[in-house]
Amino acid sequence: MPRMTRNLMCVVAASAVSAPTLAVFTGIDLREDKGQIPPLELAQIDPLGLGVRVINLYATFDGPGDPDNPLKTRNNIVVLEATRDPSTQPPPPSNRIPGELVITKSGGKNANAAFYQDPFGGNLAPQQALIDLFPALQWDTFVGIGRKTTPVGEGATTFVLPDFAFLDKDLDGQPDGLAGAWAITDPDDGVHYALLNPLSSQYEVFLAQFAIVGLDADVEIGRMRMVQKAERHVVWETDVFSGGLTMFAAGGGEVGRFTVDFVPIPAPATSVLALPGAITFSRRSRRNP
Repeated sequence: MPRMTRNLMCVVAASAVSAPTLAVFTGIDLREDKGQIPPLELAQIDPLGLGVRVINLYATFDGPGDPDNPLKTRNNIVVLEATRDPSTQPPPPSNRIPGELVITKSGGKNANAAFYQDPFGGNLAPQQALIDLFPALQWDTFVGIGRKTTPVGEGATTFVLPDFAFLDKDLDGQPDGLAGAWAITDPDDGVHYALLNPLSSQYEVFLAQFAIVGLDADVEIGRMRMVQKAERHVVWETDVFSGGLTMFAAGGGEVGRFTVDFVPIPAPATSVLALPGAITFSRRSRRNP
């Protein structure tokens, strides 16, 4: 389905009120936490029975930054194509950092995988009123900072920049990537404040939902392998995505720029035997018939 081709810059801007302490950005989280798709909706989303996985993206923090509410932190995030100067919103074209996030298809993996895009959906979190009419819409692929749905009677709290686009990287007519940037519409609305997740004891803010049809059955969402605090760099090992994100966290008068790289999960290491004067790789012995 055609989508609005706006640019996607996810900036969660900090409130200037009371200049709260900046909670430390600790990385990202990718997880399937939305439950099972009901049969009627599943038949619409995946008529060929290829399988659907709904993966949500979060930014995580080590604690609250809002002194008035210990369950929230006033941090901001920018994702994918971000700005070199986060005070510029929207950034001029000359001040942009290109970025993409795509479904991994190298090495024969996920050959048929693509994002599900509901015919009644758009780039942003869907309106609850539309979900009530078209229930499959809640399983759409979209970006939206802090909210997975837009309540009845409220406007969108996130916007995408003009050149945001879902990409057809392998030219098969199905979207399998996205590029651009998305941002909050109002830095003081509180929707983007990271909330405490009691299951993980971490503070997090929702950034995007990816409904993917046709992933190989054995692919793993993966794990965060490394957080280099000094370099403000995060590495996430996964069989699902390739590419990178650029994020900004802001609060208490500070701004931090962070990069996230998605890399393949390494193959299991071959066991090694340390022998005097040599290193030998162990193998199972073969017997001749």
